[in-house]
Order: sequence, then C-alpha cells, then structure tokens
Amino acid sequence: MEQNQNHIRQLPPEVIGQIAAGEVVERPAAAIKELVENSMDAGATAVTVDIKEGGLASFRVADNGSGIQPSDIRLAFARHATSKIRTAEDLYGVRSLGFRGEALASIAAVSKVTCQTRAKGQEMGVMVRNEGGDILDIQDAACPEGTTFTVKELFYNAPVRRKFLKKPATETAAVSELMARMILSHPNISFRFMADGKLVYFSAGDGRLDSAIMSVYGTDTLKLLTKIDGNMNGVMLSGYVGVGDAGRGNRSHEHFYLNGRAMKSPLLSTALENACRQRVTIGRFPMCVLHLTMPFENADVNVHPNKWEVRFQDERGVREAVETIVFETLEKTNEAPPIPPMFVQPDKVSPAPAKIQVSEPVPPPEDAPVMKQVRDSRLSAFTEDGALPSFSPALPPREREPLPLRPIERPAPYSLHESAGSVLPPRRPEPIPEQKPIPLPKEPEAEQMEQPMVEQQFRQKPIRVLGVAFNTYIIMEYGDLLILSDQHAVHERLLYEKFMKETAAAPASQAMLIPQVINLSPQEYACFEENQETLMKAGFDLSPFGDTSVQLRGVPIILGQPQAETCLREALDELMDNPSATPADRTSRVIQMACKHAVKGGERLPEDSVVQLIRDVIDQKVTPTCPHGRPLMVQLTHAELDKRFRRIQS
Repeated sequence: MEQNQNHIRQLPPEVIGQIAAGEVVERPAAAIKELVENSMDAGATAVTVDIKEGGLASFRVADNGSGIQPSDIRLAFARHATSKIRTAEDLYGVRSLGFRGEALASIAAVSKVTCQTRAKGQEMGVMVRNEGGDILDIQDAACPEGTTFTVKELFYNAPVRRKFLKKPATETAAVSELMARMILSHPNISFRFMADGKLVYFSAGDGRLDSAIMSVYGTDTLKLLTKIDGNMNGVMLSGYVGVGDAGRGNRSHEHFYLNGRAMKSPLLSTALENACRQRVTIGRFPMCVLHLTMPFENADVNVHPNKWEVRFQDERGVREAVETIVFETLEKTNEAPPIPPMFVQPDKVSPAPAKIQVSEPVPPPEDAPVMKQVRDSRLSAFTEDGALPSFSPALPPREREPLPLRPIERPAPYSLHESAGSVLPPRRPEPIPEQKPIPLPKEPEAEQMEQPMVEQQFRQKPIRVLGVAFNTYIIMEYGDLLILSDQHAVHERLLYEKFMKETAAAPASQAMLIPQVINLSPQEYACFEENQETLMKAGFDLSPFGDTSVQLRGVPIILGQPQAETCLREALDELMDNPSATPADRTSRVIQMACKHAVKGGERLPEDSVVQLIRDVIDQKVTPTCPHGRPLMVQLTHAELDKRFRRIQS
C-alpha cells in the first residue's frame, strides 16, 4: 500500500503575506480605503487621493494627520501591529475605523510602497521604501506634518491576482464610489480626489452634511432630498433621504454610516425601502445618506477583514428605528393640506342686510381743483332711478344735493338645514349615456383569407371592446370569456418586439434637434465607456464630451427628448447591475429600459388607440407577457361569473 507523501508544511512568510493580502486588498479601491481610514484615525482634517490608470499604475494618499513616530516606522509595516487596540476586550467597543493591524502589511506585501511621514512636533520626517513586504531603505526626509503613501504596481508579484483586475475605467469608478462614501462619512474633513490629473471630487470639510452631499451629487439632487432627524430604541438617526424623482435604478446610492464608519447593510436597506414604499416607482430605489449613532458596544464591526459588514446586537430595534423615523418624517414633509368641509354651516341667526354708508368726504387741498371736481362728481353720480350718467372731469359739478343711497338687500346664505319649505327641490340625476362596445375595424374579405389561424379564430368569435377600467385595464368580451388586458404591458411588449427587430438590422435612433450634454457620475461614465457600443445598438447616439460628460445626439425612436436623460441613466444603472451579462443580454436590458417609457397605466387613451393595441396583439401573435414577465391578459369565463353570482351550482 502506497503511503501518502503529502506532509504538512508551514508556508513561507511571503506566501502567508500574499494570502492575507488577498483578504484585505482585493483591488486598488480596497487598499485606498484602508489608507484613508488610517488618515482619519490619525486626526487628519485634509486628505488627498490621487490615482493613475484606476490605481493599477500608482495611487497616492496624503494627509495632515498626526504622522508616525520614527521609532515606530518599522513596526508600522509588520503584520498585526496597531496602535488602535490593546486587549481582546477592546474589540467589543472599537471606536477607530482601523484596528486589525494588517492593512499596511498586506498592501506592502503585493506592491512597491514609499512612505513619507512626519510626526507632530518633529523637525524632520522619515522616508521608507518597501517592496513586496521587505523594507529596503529608511532615511530622513524633509516633508510636511502628516503621512503620504505612494503605492506603485499593485500585485506586481502576484500575476494571477493582477489579471483578474478590471479595466482602468472600471477601477477608477470603484475608487470614485469609495471616495464619495468617504466624503459623506466625515463632512468635517476636506477630501480631494484626483484621477489621471483631473479633479473628480472636492469637499470643503466645513462639517455640514448638506455641503458634502452637494460636492458629490450636486445642487439639483440636494434640493430633492428630505432631511431626517430623530431617535428611537437607542439609535440616533440623521441625514437625508430621496424619493420620487430622486429615486435611482439600483442600491448603490444608499449610504449608511455607523458612528462615522461606512458600511453596507441589507438590514438597513430593507428598513429604508419599507419606509419609502409607494413613494418610489416600482423597480427603482430610494437614495439616502443616513448616519446612525449608537453605543459602540452595541455593534460588532469585526465581521470581515474589509470591515464593510456590521452586526447589531438588537437588529429588530435598529430596523424599527430606521423605518419608523424615515416614514414619519416623510409623512410630515409631504403632508397634504386639510380637506375643506363639503358644506359650510351658516350661523343660526341670519345676518342683517348690509347697508352701504358714505361718510363725508375730506376736502381736497386748495391746489387740486381737478380732484375736487372728480370727488364731487362721484358723490352725485347716482340718480333716483339708479342710472349712472356719463362723467367728464372738464364739466363743473351739478349744484344740487346728492340723493341718499338705497341699501342693497342681501339674502341670507343658503343652508341644507333650513325647514323643508325653504329647501330647493333636489336635482334629478342626469341619465348616464349607454356605453356601446367599440367594434374592431373590419377588413376586406380578400385579406381575411390570408390572415393567420389565430386571426381566423378571432373572426369566428369576434372580440368586443367594452371599455377601459381605471384608464389602465382594457375590458373585452370574447365568446364566453371576459378578458382584461393591461394597456401598459401590451404597449411595452409591442414596442419591445418592434425595437428588437429594428435593432437587429441597424440602430433605431432618431436625431435630436439640439444635442443634449449630460453630466454623469464617475461610475456612470465608466459604465458608458465600457458599454458605448451596446448603447449605440439600442439607439443612443452619444459620445464623450468633457471629463465625465457625454453629448447625446440621438435617442431610441420610442423616446422623446424630455425622457432621454432619465432613460439613459436607467440604462446605465441596469448595465452596472449586470456587468457579466452577454452583449445580447445587455442590449436587451437597455431596450427594456427604453420600453418602460411606453404608455403608462392611468393614461387615458382614445378609443381608436385601444382598438389598435388589441389589433396589434392579434396580428403579431406576441408573447403573452411583457418584457419583465408580467402577464398581458387575464380571463374569466362565463361559467365562473355564474358561479360567483350563484346562478349555477359549483
């Protein structure tokens, strides 16, 4: 029997370092997150991040924090070395953003790092060069107070890991999203983010959350947000929530922070979306920047090396607090004005008839004879029979006494609670005109022979369109069936089928009279660069226009110009949510986004349009579901109706 020769061996230190680095440093954005959090823990008030080629070539993180003492510079690159905690009990109340003591060691193990640091009060700084985890050089250096890390050739010694990194544009988008979260987490810190020499984000660091939001999303978005402030179940909640027009196509714009720590929490996302239900269109999500403040020991941040996940001691209480505070705030903010009473109750005592009294006129100044003529003429304007004579300021006033004014009799207000004799007879309801079924247009006999079999069946049992319920559901009678059809789903399916056929040959786009310039976020712009061909196939004629802007010259033929920007952003959100989809699937998803702008439920259609929708469904034999899987029609048989009304026994 052959013995197993695979003995247990201890891994070399360099292999251990690379394995540990893979847990912390997944991509440039992860490494930058660790360095930025160290800067914030060091008390920095200004942090600069500068990347080249998405961080694949190099990235730099500089701060004005407390710096590193010269005696600790070697230990800073050692694994599990930190100044944040001392004992295991400290893990139950971690107050700092970093505490594991492995971030810098992991970054250095897979890159070439240069560190320049100068501690507060020191006259001279220190420069360290580290390659692959080995310190090559330490020397004095002239540098400002704080710390600057320059990282080059990430994963240069781990080619397997490096080849799984994305394109520079995608990595730039990931770093941009990270920096947006960092800006929103600490409004009191001034952040500057540069990508390939271009300024992407800059925050003032004035301590105001609305100022931080404006630096990331702009003024227009900030105006759409609702301020949140409250406390419940030991949780203080503050920030902003956006619903309605501020809704987004995915959850990437839901920002949650616990005691200043950026995190991603499905629990909080569910609570937010429950609170914003019916305020955001189906398929879209609210955006938010919400800060939770609670005792440090009530949450566990030591869940994963990347520190994005957080567990709460009282998950139910936290979820209830977020959901209740957000819901109640939105209710108060969007509170409708009180409904006026249907009938105004009059006073029990009828008011006396109003009398018009004219007081003695004040004599005009001596230097205004014309005004005196006007005033005297007005007082003598009424005659005995109530006629108003013509008036000319040039004529002298009449030499006679003005007639007394007759009081105008005003009837008391009408009341439904008066006696029966004084109540007007009730109006008879006007007869409702009979709604006749809308007949389908007839076609020549010669064409009936060439129609498909399904059309012949409809000819044998003609469909009668009875009407439209709630301006949404088309009601039809077909033989012994009662059919209800969703006009939006039907229109969307027809547009989708038509659009797919047209895009198979050439992009279906119509030129805009005036090209539109759209400013995208760094993430959206990176998605545009990767999927420009897909968008062109779907009918969007657009090209780069500036740093993160695009010029839209043509839109899908089913869109109008007012909807072009909204549909483009929705399409980009859909592409970002499905980065691994095939080109055909991506094109199909973009077309589905465009078809959302079909006729909406609740939109009143002319009778001929209703008939044409049904005719198109019959002629084209379309799939009986919309592109999103919802049914186009539901049916109810005559027998089922008879059972409901108990006309027949079941």
